Amino acid sequence: STIQGTTITATTAFVPDAQDGAALGTSSLQFSDLFLADAGVIYFGDDGEVTLHHTEDTGITLNSTNKLMFNDASQFIQGTSATVLSIGATDEIDLTATAVDLNGTLNVSGVATFQAVPVFPNNTIETADIQADAVDGTKIADDAINSEHYTDGSIDTAHLADGQITIAK
Repeated sequence: STIQGTTITATTAFVPDAQDGAALGTSSLQFSDLFLADAGVIYFGDDGEVTLHHTEDTGITLNSTNKLMFNDASQFIQGTSATVLSIGATDEIDLTATAVDLNGTLNVSGVATFQAVPVFPNNTIETADIQADAVDGTKIADDAINSEHYTDGSIDTAHLADGQITIAK
């Protein structure tokens, strides 16, 4: 049957006649707005295992370590623990902004490619800031690199942990 009116009021709950037995709106007759009270919760799943919770005057909270996924399960944002936020993608995560401000330690486990020259504090780079690993295993002989190789005389073998530097042939 159909109930029709300007306002339909429920004193306790508005429920379907069976589990997963009714839709709210249709593909051709959608509702325009949904209003929930402060601290309102939307439950998903037969046992409500995924929730969107309104945090008053702050935002929306996705519960537990559930993911907000895009396209498929390989693209997501997830609070993987109480202290870690994970952003995942199969190929690339593209951040587009005038500036990206990183406060903390940057750990790059892959290749870092710069499209411009990196700028360091005071426009300087200290040899203590660089860890040079072997490219092909060829080492310069002891004391073979010194200040004559640099225009400002700022590096010599004393600045290197083992007194040698590895270079490519």
